[in-house]
Amino acid sequence: MRTLVRVFALAVLVLALAPSAASAHAMDLSKVRLVLEGGTVHGTTEIAVPALQQVLGSDFTAADHDELASYLREHIAAGTDAGAWPLTIGAMTTREADGMTWVTTAFAFDTGSAGTGDFLFEYDAVIEAVAKHEAEVVVTDGSGDTVVAGVITDMIPAVTIHHEASTGIGAMIGQGFRHVLEGADHLLFLMTLLITAPLIAVGRRWAGRRALRGSLWAVLRVATAFTIGHSLTLIAAAMQWVQLPSRPIEVLIAVSVGIAAVHAIRPLARGGEDLIAAGFGLVHGLAFAGILADLGLDGSASWPALLGFNLGIELAQLTVIALVFPSLYAISTTRWYPTVRSVGAACILVAALGWALDRLGVLVNPLAPLETAAVTHPWALVAALATLAVAAVGRERLAPEAIPAA
Repeated sequence: MRTLVRVFALAVLVLALAPSAASAHAMDLSKVRLVLEGGTVHGTTEIAVPALQQVLGSDFTAADHDELASYLREHIAAGTDAGAWPLTIGAMTTREADGMTWVTTAFAFDTGSAGTGDFLFEYDAVIEAVAKHEAEVVVTDGSGDTVVAGVITDMIPAVTIHHEASTGIGAMIGQGFRHVLEGADHLLFLMTLLITAPLIAVGRRWAGRRALRGSLWAVLRVATAFTIGHSLTLIAAAMQWVQLPSRPIEVLIAVSVGIAAVHAIRPLARGGEDLIAAGFGLVHGLAFAGILADLGLDGSASWPALLGFNLGIELAQLTVIALVFPSLYAISTTRWYPTVRSVGAACILVAALGWALDRLGVLVNPLAPLETAAVTHPWALVAALATLAVAAVGRERLAPEAIPAA
């Protein structure tokens, strides 16, 4: 426990003294929306001004409409095998979000006699100069169904647009998978619940260890509880049956991570991880629905698209479990686990505190750079945990002793 207190005190000190850092990666993503309606194709593209300044010069402002229009004409295209369609750039509007100004530009294609059948959409605005920049392409078909058609990157310069949104389910699965793996708070919540899967609670302490079969059953219960919780609210919010402001949801997600961390330090109740997974899964589902809203899919996603997105979330969850739990279970068979559990939970608790303060507007999360690095290099974390497992098991075999209570 002394080790836990020292680590927690050090983490809090780092939290208090570390310099503020804004999460600027939002500018690396542009949003393109296409609408297929009445034999025409029109849409919008939204790009952050700082991103545009990377290609148009640092003196570019949102008021430089002509310069931006000229640039976009060279970097947006669509057509079929019969040829490219004429492009018209329309009105421009601005909004403030994420501490930046965003410019939304309308455009339209003259499809001629081609109508709105399948076609190729090409887009490399900003991407042609900034390799890390990406553009999400969202399509609404003639029936009003909306789906993410794909993500354009420097390696994928175009996407095929189908005249029916329901044919883009594969992209929706990819979106669900991707957004979970990019959400550090969702990942930490799940991983924190996995920490206790190999353990047995006796009163208010972890005092025993489950066999492999019991541990796997505990993992299945947690995963199922979380899935049921977030699926219910994801569907309800995405279909606009339930509408709640995003800020309280984000704060509650930080709270959920903190409570899961406290439970990993001292069990709140026997089987508490199942209750935490189910209860706060409802909150995480609202956040997943918020992702759909950001993409413009709130209330307009088809049922297949919505289910595809949810399937992507489940696949990401199973991937995390498959990559993390074997190492956690291996370490749990050694005397290292009480320290690993306590120190890990304390660090996660500090991360939750940082998120909560940031989302309450108290301070900019000073741990944001670490969060970004962790999400950007997930394999490094998986490899580090696996290395720790190998070291712990190897050490245990060289100097076997009774394993203390967890």
